[in-house]
Amino acid sequence: MKIMTFNLKDDGLNIFSNWKKRLEGFATLIETEKPDIIGTQEMTYKAKKLLKKILESKNLKYTFYGKSRSRNNLIFDEYNCILVSEKIPIISSHTYSLSDTPLIPKTKFINDKFPRIITYVETKDFYIYNTHLSNKVNENKLLQLKCITNLLKKDKPIIITGDFNLGATKLKNFCENNDLIDTTKNIGKTFTTKKQIYHLDHILVNKKIKYENPTKHNFKYKKIYISDHFPVSVDIKKISN
Repeated sequence: MKIMTFNLKDDGLNIFSNWKKRLEGFATLIETEKPDIIGTQEMTYKAKKLLKKILESKNLKYTFYGKSRSRNNLIFDEYNCILVSEKIPIISSHTYSLSDTPLIPKTKFINDKFPRIITYVETKDFYIYNTHLSNKVNENKLLQLKCITNLLKKDKPIIITGDFNLGATKLKNFCENNDLIDTTKNIGKTFTTKKQIYHLDHILVNKKIKYENPTKHNFKYKKIYISDHFPVSVDIKKISN
């Protein structure tokens, strides 16, 4: 089973972002790599609609799970959607706010510009969570990590995908506190700006999950990168109860 995580880069109002072409590229990567489950970040309502249409045109059958952070489907509203191959039965799914009141939609910690969320889906063998932490305030990132720790269900093995916006030490501490392994710790930098390069995108698993082939997809479509993040994937070989 292949798990992928990918920050699509918010299309927003930027008419120069090539977002339609980039979504076509993402669908082409999905067609090539055939991931079973994909955690996505910065997916807007219009990108979600178009990606569904493109995947259907390629006969790629995925169900999109997760609600948006503000529940309004406007331009800057975003999802942490989890795309699941239709061959994988899903028992339940939910989207939580990363806040002091995670069961209440649209809530956030002080100093967060937008609500931050985490979505999960449950299969008979495991839970998979997908999130996107704050990119600004370090104190809020720690609060969000604490919230995630409290939300994680412990009766089955866990996989977490996401753009964590964290340095290595904070992520290591989070993994140790939750008995998790960063499968992608050695893949190199996954996010590029004009000034700096960071490793932000991760796939975490607990120790009951055996994995191989962590991969950073240095992929271009029609000569352009499909995001300012690289898609990342890992193959899950065995899940023990």
